[in-house]
Amino acid sequence: EGGYDPNRNFPSDWQPEYIQYGATDYPLSLPECRATAEFIMAHPNIAGVQSYHNTGGMVLYGPGASYQSYPGSDLRVMEEMATKGSKMIPFYDALVSWEDLYTTHGDETSFTYEQEGIMSFVNELWTTDKMFASGELTSREDTIAFRDMLQFEDVYVPYREVEHPTYGTVLVGGTKNHANRVAPLWAQEEECHRNFAFTMYHADEMPLVEWGMLQVRRGPAGLWEITVEVENPKVIPTILGWARRHRIGHPDELVCDTGDSTRVVASSGVNSFTPWSGMSIPDDQHRPHRIRNEQGVGSNGTRLFRFLVEGDEPVTLRYISDKGGTIEQIVPLQETDPIPPTPAPGEDT
Repeated sequence: EGGYDPNRNFPSDWQPEYIQYGATDYPLSLPECRATAEFIMAHPNIAGVQSYHNTGGMVLYGPGASYQSYPGSDLRVMEEMATKGSKMIPFYDALVSWEDLYTTHGDETSFTYEQEGIMSFVNELWTTDKMFASGELTSREDTIAFRDMLQFEDVYVPYREVEHPTYGTVLVGGTKNHANRVAPLWAQEEECHRNFAFTMYHADEMPLVEWGMLQVRRGPAGLWEITVEVENPKVIPTILGWARRHRIGHPDELVCDTGDSTRVVASSGVNSFTPWSGMSIPDDQHRPHRIRNEQGVGSNGTRLFRFLVEGDEPVTLRYISDKGGTIEQIVPLQETDPIPPTPAPGEDT
């Protein structure tokens, strides 16, 4: 049966063995768990994690314990994505781990979400409810009938007598230990395909920053006003609410690089393209060419930013996000109304 559980050995809410069976001596004491954690921590651009387990037919998301409180913005995204997954994989349920299943401590996806700020799910592969797909709970009689009518001898070993050195003649045989925990071989292609499709959906909804509208205007004192929109057309924000709350990872950042004869005088986030209004500039702004966006760009969201620039050389705007990627564009200092970004070569217009 084993005496340890790798999915209870991660450092998020780890608890000792007398509280959490299988936790072992200390977090990441198991080499497989340590290797996994070290890889994830070394790659802050990882924006999605799915941990495949068996069995149960579930798409699980946190919290793993009742005393953990996740931000509502994150829970809405988790619920939306898990519900979509349960539709993609029939007879799977979208469930909250502690509330709908049981409390866990030190599990992998709590670690990836709570310590690394990654949108994470558990796929509990296969469910006996798919045996006859009747929509009703599968009984023991159903399981036996499924084995006899559809699996033949694949999961059953006929009983036979064996001489045991201590107990004498014993009967050995019966149902194999994987009989109900994994999909039958002939059903595994569909099982794998549907779970893979949910994983790809998850990957496709990871944050992806893009340029939105751009406006350049000439203002008083010879200053240029550059207002730019950054979009995230994906469901997962560039910074999760939990990560903001606990300051996990780097904030997003917008940088305006200039030439020697041009400089950024001031900058801030704004709420509209209305010129010369809405800027909140701190008195001690020492690096106006960099805007820290600690809120990130939300689910299917946008953010507006503004730079006041002195000079006439083109500037380079660069938006940097741990999870959402890095984008860059060159902006000539010439007046424009709000215009959409220019498509890159090969992109649809």
